[in-house]
Amino acid sequence: MRTKSVSTTIVDPYRAALFLGQALSEIQPEVVFLFATVHYEDWAEFMDGLYDGLDNPYVRIIGASGDGVHERERTSDVGAAALGLSSGGAVQWHVASGDQVGADPEGAVRRALGKLAVPLQGRKPAFYFLVSDFHTDASRIELVLRDEIDVPVIGGMAADDNDKMERCCLFADRAMVHDCVVMLAADGPLSFQVHIGNSITPVGQPGAVDEADGKLLSRVGGTDAASFVERETGKPFLRSDQGSVALTILNAGQVGEKKLRAIAQNSHAEAGGLTLHGGIQGGELVQVCLAKPEDLVAEVHAIAGRAAASGFHPSAAVIVSCAGRKWLLGGEIDFEVGAIEDAFGNNLAIAGFPSFGEIGPLFHEGAYTRNLFHNMTYVLLLLGNCDGG
Repeated sequence: MRTKSVSTTIVDPYRAALFLGQALSEIQPEVVFLFATVHYEDWAEFMDGLYDGLDNPYVRIIGASGDGVHERERTSDVGAAALGLSSGGAVQWHVASGDQVGADPEGAVRRALGKLAVPLQGRKPAFYFLVSDFHTDASRIELVLRDEIDVPVIGGMAADDNDKMERCCLFADRAMVHDCVVMLAADGPLSFQVHIGNSITPVGQPGAVDEADGKLLSRVGGTDAASFVERETGKPFLRSDQGSVALTILNAGQVGEKKLRAIAQNSHAEAGGLTLHGGIQGGELVQVCLAKPEDLVAEVHAIAGRAAASGFHPSAAVIVSCAGRKWLLGGEIDFEVGAIEDAFGNNLAIAGFPSFGEIGPLFHEGAYTRNLFHNMTYVLLLLGNCDGG
């Protein structure tokens, strides 16, 4: 499979996207993964520039805005990155969106799946890639991905600057959309691997969720949520802790399944409750986790090492990494790309984005688990060749 990635920090939307499209056009891509920051205000100009550069109106586009962008040549806070793939016709790429994800998360995913079912004609894709507006309860998106789809779904929640959390953008072919999920079905014999890192150190004792409403966690272990965190960590819970404190859901479902819920920057801690990036349910068993910068770095290098040792030969990589990790690391996240380059060589096409929530199955005892929604997580999608291996 022919692949290429490219990035830019050009400010003008048309010129930035034209540069991306022209650079990718040499491989005649069939699909482009597009990631950009929200600073490009005129998205119609941006998409016109991209398609003018590609010089092919039939290229499929999927992507999202992020808290910065990743690409082989740079990791930047402002700009755009794109990854083009050309399978020579071996893989068909289908893109569809589902609207009203804020009010009806489950329905939005099902609407997108319904549209994709038409070109799939009963075939199972190798995998789905999904991006969503972050103004929703992503745990409800997870319900459909986990219980109704039996192939891997990888992706994440669109983002803007982590200290703002105001707006985001999604890309579905030529359109820039809001309040949607956008899904890509990779229909064909495309080999791939999914690697996920969410091993944050647990502290204290677990507690059962006593009261929760969607993303608002009110009471855990017989006390209010903020007091539970203070009790188990042994220190007062501060606003500055919100980038480093997360909750592991211990009874996430089947064997091998684990997921994190990070505390949002707009937490309701003053009232004793905590706002999470993703819903949580009464009766779930949670344990406080403290993220340490050195552990996050080591985890990514370990993932890269395991992936290289597996013998898989990727042609491209997509990275979806939590913006909370970026915040905790002071923005120094170049290693999230560099570790993959060190493992597979600096010619590997790579693109991705820091997200407000991550999606993907874990790998347990030789098989993928059900699809899960995560926080404070690093997701690596390695794309191979069109041999089905």
